[in-house]
Amino acid sequence: MFVRVKCLRRGGRRIPDHEADHQDNHFCGDLQTRARAFEVHPPLSSHGPLRVLYDASVVVILSGASGGMLIRGYEECRGAAVLQEWEVRPLAAAISQDGIARWEWPDIPASR
Repeated sequence: MFVRVKCLRRGGRRIPDHEADHQDNHFCGDLQTRARAFEVHPPLSSHGPLRVLYDASVVVILSGASGGMLIRGYEECRGAAVLQEWEVRPLAAAISQDGIARWEWPDIPASR
C-alpha cells in the first residue's frame, strides 16, 4: 500500500506539536508487513526497506475522508531500540485526462 508517513517520535521522545509538520518528520513509500514488523520500501523498487518498525501493532484506525492508522513499535536509533509511532495515510490516486490512474506523490522525499 502506497502511503505517506508522519513520524511522531524522534529518538523515542515525542516530537513537539510545533515541529511535527516539519518535512524531516515525513516520508512516503510502499508499506509492507513481515511477521510483527512494518516496513516502508521505496516505491516500485526491489530495494530493502527504508524504515522498519519492529514488534509493531496498529493502535488506532483513523476515521475521516483520508482514513489511515496509527502504528506503534520500536525502531533502531544509535544502536538501541526506541519507541516510535507513525501516522500512516494512504496516497490518493487520481485519474488523469488520458484515463490513466496515477498516484499523487507528495513533494516529500522517499527517505531521509
